[in-house]
Amino acid sequence: METYGWLLDQKKCVECRACESACKQWNHVEIGVGVRYRQVRVYEMGVFPKVSMQALSGSCHHCEDPYCMKVCPVKAISRRAEDGTVQIDQSKCVGCQQCYAFCPYSAPQFNQRTRKMEKCTMCVDRIDAGLQPACATLCPTGALQWGKWSEISEIGSATTGNFANPKQTTPHIRFINDPYPGK
Repeated sequence: METYGWLLDQKKCVECRACESACKQWNHVEIGVGVRYRQVRVYEMGVFPKVSMQALSGSCHHCEDPYCMKVCPVKAISRRAEDGTVQIDQSKCVGCQQCYAFCPYSAPQFNQRTRKMEKCTMCVDRIDAGLQPACATLCPTGALQWGKWSEISEIGSATTGNFANPKQTTPHIRFINDPYPGK
């Protein structure tokens, strides 16, 4: 089974949020219900006068060992056999929010209207059609890339500043050109 993952070049990210917009538009994510599958978070680091900013484009990282799947009491979260992506079955979800509580990346989001959890699907409909996820295709600087995990998994670093310990869940994301080495 071929699995996929993200590659984020932090030096190229200009915080434009095109990835967020592409995701929201392609997946028809409702506005005003508290759901954002992909989010660019900006962190201030350092102490004055040596202050820097860090932008992280994050979503579900479709982990090898997803805590969200382990803690779901109704088994609404599973790994898709074709590509290993982690999916939420809306017909089973009861909206208990345990997946959110245990996800170190805050990927599952509670939809206030449907009272169920949602998250990035890695655009499996696009993958099935031979396309990349919407977020990666619209990144104007190439900061966010997507591809076969077998080709990405050894590039760059498994972690960066303001990112949860990857040893917990083994997320399918790597960081290149880390402006914050050693963190």
